[in-house]
Parts: sequence; C-alpha cells; structure tokens
Amino acid sequence: MAALLQQQPKRSLDVRMQQLTDLVVKAGTDPADAKKALKPETYSEVVREAGALTPMGSSEAEVVWSSCSSLAHGDVYGTLSILEGSVVETQGRVNLMQITSSPKVLWWTTDRTVAMMQRGFDLFKERATCHR
Repeated sequence: MAALLQQQPKRSLDVRMQQLTDLVVKAGTDPADAKKALKPETYSEVVREAGALTPMGSSEAEVVWSSCSSLAHGDVYGTLSILEGSVVETQGRVNLMQITSSPKVLWWTTDRTVAMMQRGFDLFKERATCHR
C-alpha cells in the first residue's frame, strides 16, 4: 500500500519481518520453522480447513468456494461449467447462447454456504465462552 500511495513505510519490510520472526520464536516456534509459521495461508487452505469442521468435508467446501469465486470473478470456467446455457440462434459455426443460473446449483451452494457459516458462528460462540 505504501508503494501504491508513494509513501515510505514506518519500517522496511526486512525490519518488519525480523520483528515478526522474533515474535513467533518468542511465542515458542522453533527458529528453523519461523519462516514457515509466517507464510500466509492460501484461500483454498483456509476453506479446506473450515470445511473439515463440517459434515461436508474439505473437498466439497473447496468445490463450493471455488465455484462461487469463479462466478464472482467472471471466469469462463464458472460460466461454462456451473451455469446453464441454451442455444438461442446459430449463424454458421457461431452460437448465440442464453446463460442462466441453475436453481439446483444455486440451492446446493447456498445450503452448503449457510451450513459452513452456521458452523463458524457455533465455533465462535464456543471459543468465546469463558470456561473457568
């Protein structure tokens, strides 16, 4: 962000990374594993871990997330594999297609998304509760 805004950060990246490394080592991480501990998780790793905490499991959770992400970003994969298409007109070797949502897929993704969010809220309540 600092570079985009043409500003100087308060600390250089090297200084900040050293501070973070020192913190994770002080918290008990083996110094040899400090760099790995600071590596950010990918979105798919986060989704898979969340999915593992639900009956649907990691793979189905990633399919739901990946499908929705594909549609949200306008990827051709999502358009061609998730949505329904019907040929409206053909001119030579070119088809004019009507692309619509699939009620079945919409229900499925909504159901799985709500289930995962509910599990997340349940875990939040459970972990936010004082157990003394």
